[in-house]
Amino acid sequence: MSYLYQYGPYLFLAVWVCVALYKTLQNFQAMKADRSQHFNLFQLIGNLFSELFRSFVSLFVLSVLAAGVIYILLLVFEEITA
Repeated sequence: MSYLYQYGPYLFLAVWVCVALYKTLQNFQAMKADRSQHFNLFQLIGNLFSELFRSFVSLFVLSVLAAGVIYILLLVFEEITA
């Protein structure tokens, strides 16, 4: 259980950055496929930061929900074995 506390934040940050980069690359490919739009570095950077914020919020909410479910399961397991 101590490994979860030790490496959990690093795993959260790695997943957070990977999701944001993946979404930004999807936006870039869509922008590149649309020939009417010109490449705009500032728009790409803005998309990256907006995806970082969105993915942080969604991953944080999912992490809190998962932690709550795991805690409830541990409580139920302790009650059953007691």
